[in-house]
Amino acid sequence: MRIRIARVHGRHQLHCIRPDGSHSKAAAGPDLPHHDLAHYVAERALGLNNGFFGAIAAGRSIDELSDPTIIRTLPREAWDAEVLARTLQGTDNGTVHAADFIASVTLERGAPFEGLDDGVVSRMIAEFSALLRRWEEVPEGGLLELDWP
Repeated sequence: MRIRIARVHGRHQLHCIRPDGSHSKAAAGPDLPHHDLAHYVAERALGLNNGFFGAIAAGRSIDELSDPTIIRTLPREAWDAEVLARTLQGTDNGTVHAADFIASVTLERGAPFEGLDDGVVSRMIAEFSALLRRWEEVPEGGLLELDWP
């Protein structure tokens, strides 16, 4: 799947194009590109195929994944992806220190996350930071393109 995050008139647009040509597109608020990039990094790093981008790749729309009634029907892995994305985003905005990442995820999940260790956390933070720098360089009317998975 091809992921495009565009800057459009001071807002942002997320557009996901599946290999079969079907797609989902939605306008996003000013902070959502960071959150979407955190999902991208965390889900790829931990092989979460049923998180936000995995659900879109499987046919869900972005709008469906914003609906609380649909969110409650998603598998546990979707919640895990959300916890990881929020925690990763917190490392950028200063609400989570890298040294506290695993403890924060464990506390919110209520259990340790298998496969999450200091090395994985360091790689996720580095990739997230690099993607944020790339995003900051995108001009008005431009876009950042990524491949999933």
